[in-house]
Amino acid sequence: MIVDSHNHIVAKDSPYYIPQEEYLKMMDDLGVEKTVILGKDYGKLGDRLQSNLPDEEVADFVRTHPDRFIGFTAAHPDRAEKENLERIERAVNVLGLKGIKINPHAGFYPNDARLYPVYEKATELGIPVMFHTGIKAPVEGTRVKYCQPIHLDDVAVDFPDMIIIIAHAGYPWVEETILVGLYTGNVYADISTLTQIEGVMGFEVMMPTLRKLTSSWGAQRVLFGSDGIFNAEDTINAVKSADFLSESDKEKILGENAQKLLKI
Repeated sequence: MIVDSHNHIVAKDSPYYIPQEEYLKMMDDLGVEKTVILGKDYGKLGDRLQSNLPDEEVADFVRTHPDRFIGFTAAHPDRAEKENLERIERAVNVLGLKGIKINPHAGFYPNDARLYPVYEKATELGIPVMFHTGIKAPVEGTRVKYCQPIHLDDVAVDFPDMIIIIAHAGYPWVEETILVGLYTGNVYADISTLTQIEGVMGFEVMMPTLRKLTSSWGAQRVLFGSDGIFNAEDTINAVKSADFLSESDKEKILGENAQKLLKI
């Protein structure tokens, strides 16, 4: 089974909205069984840009094909503690969402104390928390200084029972990602958008990153993710062509690890 652990939608009124049918076609063409659709809350920045994504839209998207899509909610420290916790409770217990997405590049460090109640709630509910790290999204007002994985070390230490997913493997700070997760069992990394970064940078990114992660951690905590349906094929092909990985390693990365942590 192939599981895309990192994908997005935009609000329905956006000119960039892609319907479920296009996701399903890509998934069927590439043999992707399930795709995680991530929530989005950039806080006051997102409010100003009108770019935040309501949980209802994620849930509506997932509900059309619940056997193929898995939804995540989102949180941001601009929101009051009560607002964040009520959103997460509703997302999980009413809307059926399965995790939380955190976007530090929208103005905060992931070890911000205002988010600790969110992490306590995630631990209580037994759901994973994914953190954007590494290269920032090309969105007005985002800042790369918040994206270094080293700031997740506090979170991993303080919440050893919470599943942490370091998105984009923290690239270019891959060694920081490795160090944060080196002596823990609760830290995972996804390899989403690395092929796209490689195209922008003009030098090899995916294979060195994949080799570093699997050499240090093993393959059991590395996740396939696309970051968009147009990146999926290149990323799948990269994993399949990695001659330093066994067939068992490839199966773990492409789907088995995500099955385990998402309980699917």
